[in-house]
Amino acid sequence: MKPVTLTIAGAAAPNGRGDVPASNPAEVPFAPPFQTRCKDASCEVCASPRRPRLEITMIRSHIKSSVVIVALASMLALTGCTSGGDSGAAGANPATASKLQEVVKRGTLKVGVLPDYPPYSSQDASGKIVGYEPDIAKALADSLGVKLEMVNTDGTSRKPVLDSNRVDVDIDAFTATNERAKAVDFSIPYVASGALPLFRKDNPIKSIEDLKGKKVSVARGSTNDTLMTKRFPDTTVVRFDTIADAVQAVKSGKVDAVMEGFATVRAEAEKDPSLAVLDVEPINPALISMGIKTGDQVWLNYLNNFIRNLNSSGDNAALYKKWFDAELPAVIAYQG
Repeated sequence: MKPVTLTIAGAAAPNGRGDVPASNPAEVPFAPPFQTRCKDASCEVCASPRRPRLEITMIRSHIKSSVVIVALASMLALTGCTSGGDSGAAGANPATASKLQEVVKRGTLKVGVLPDYPPYSSQDASGKIVGYEPDIAKALADSLGVKLEMVNTDGTSRKPVLDSNRVDVDIDAFTATNERAKAVDFSIPYVASGALPLFRKDNPIKSIEDLKGKKVSVARGSTNDTLMTKRFPDTTVVRFDTIADAVQAVKSGKVDAVMEGFATVRAEAEKDPSLAVLDVEPINPALISMGIKTGDQVWLNYLNNFIRNLNSSGDNAALYKKWFDAELPAVIAYQG
């Protein structure tokens, strides 16, 4: 087998006499382990024809040993030398195989989505889940060449459905908080959001601060649950298992307002003329990411790459415009 030669620019190359021409780049030849001796009969180190060694042509001392170390490391990387043989997908240990391999082999991508959070995702008149996030989920499935299966989730079931393998990834308005990141691995964000209160027009709410002392509904376990508990300690927080129930509590008069994502409450106000939303900047800014079970870097890398391409292609901006009738937040568009 012909020795592998690595060219290191800016250094000098050794020759058979031990001279180092200053004008040439260094070519450091490496022989496979079974080439047992050099060709210099006067070499004291290799005088024995049966003495096994790795043939490395020695270069003069002014070429630093660190260059050789880098070259060795590069050779190993190029040739894929490992003690365990082939490390490709075909030889992966089933117990440690990535979700990426599992999804492709299964032919179906299972995605957790919210059924009651328009325009992110909701059920249409026929019961089909539609919205911004289902469209992203479909694009992800298409990128993998597999079918899409959507599984309904809520604020309390996102992690359990991951842990039980009912879904491969959550694409369900999952805000990537530091606390959640202790138990779930998050992709880079694909959208940004913030919260606003939705209330009946006959309720005298003129500012965010007017929520103090009132009854405000939230989805249990949501970031808005945390927001209301910490920022408005004088407010009575009424928790519901679903966003739809939290919104319905406003319509029925059980609570004064509901605190939810600004796009969702604005969509509700457009559908129901008896409801209103404050015309102010949203509070509690949040970055929304895909969530997966911890410990699968291969799957996470794929999702991150998918999101970057979704942004750079303009597809994310187009989907956001379609469902929110607005421009994709700059903090997300910049990632492309």
